[in-house]
Amino acid sequence: MSAPTDHLPVDALLQDWLGESDAATREAVDTHLMACDACGERLDQLVALGAGVRGAVRAGRVTVVAGAGFVDRLAARGVRIREYRVPHNGGVNCTVAPDDEVLVSRLQAPLQGVQRLDLAVELSIQPGVVHRLDDIPFDPARGEVLVLPSVAQVRQLPAHTQHLTLIAREGDGSRELGRYEFRHSPWSS
Repeated sequence: MSAPTDHLPVDALLQDWLGESDAATREAVDTHLMACDACGERLDQLVALGAGVRGAVRAGRVTVVAGAGFVDRLAARGVRIREYRVPHNGGVNCTVAPDDEVLVSRLQAPLQGVQRLDLAVELSIQPGVVHRLDDIPFDPARGEVLVLPSVAQVRQLPAHTQHLTLIAREGDGSRELGRYEFRHSPWSS
C-alpha cells in the first residue's frame, strides 16, 4: 500500500469498501485510514454517493445499467423488483405495477471478447430520437446486460414500443451486438 503521506487511489478505497480486498490489503487500508483524514473524507464521500445512487434507483428516478450484484442486494433488502429476461435479439410484452419499485431488463447477449459496450434506446413515441448510454458496465461471463429503467418515467408513458440496441465498440469501429424490443402497456387492474 501507500506510505502514510501518500493518498490511497479511489479504486483501492472502493475495493476495500465493497469487501473485494484480501486480508492484507484490508489491514493496510484500515491502517492508512486511521492516519489520513483526507482519505477518510474521500471514503465518506464515496459511501454517500453509493447511498444516493441506491436511493435514486430505489425511488425509480433514474435509469442505470448495473451488475447482477447490485440487483441481488436490492432484492435482499426487500425491494419489489419486476424483471424481464429478454433473449438475444428477442422481445417481450411489459408493464409496471403500482407496487413495483425497480424494473430490471436482463438482455441476453454474446459478450465474450467485447471490450466496450454502448446502448442505444429508441421509443416509438419519439420517432427519430436515439438516446445513447456510452461505455456501459457488463460482465462477459454472465452473458447479459442489466438495464434498470426509471420506474417513475415508465409509469407515465402511454402504450409504446421501445428498442434497445447493444453496440460493441472495437478500435475505430462498432458492430451491433443485439437488438431487443419492449412492447409496453400501462398497468391495468
